[in-house]
Amino acid sequence: MEATALGIVALIVAGAIAVVVPYVYLSPGRALRKQFVALGSLKGRTRREIVKAVGEASQETALPDGRTLLQWRATGYHIALVFAKNGRCDGVTHENGRRVVGRA
Repeated sequence: MEATALGIVALIVAGAIAVVVPYVYLSPGRALRKQFVALGSLKGRTRREIVKAVGEASQETALPDGRTLLQWRATGYHIALVFAKNGRCDGVTHENGRRVVGRA
């Protein structure tokens, strides 16, 4: 095989790897994000409702004011929600990954 042809093949393979590997690597985060998007507005929803739709949180933290911070993480996506004492979501404190529009 000629050196130029070999170089072109190597570039094509490298390009394919550069596209496929991140796509596969970030798929858990995309799936989690889609589950949250499907819920629509999170504010006012119960903890039980959200956990039923997206699964258990990765981390739970009791806040000094009696509220609870729940966080979900998957490769490429992270979302943190605050829940009031009554178990209802006060809203998203932070979301990292692809921006989800219309979050309350």
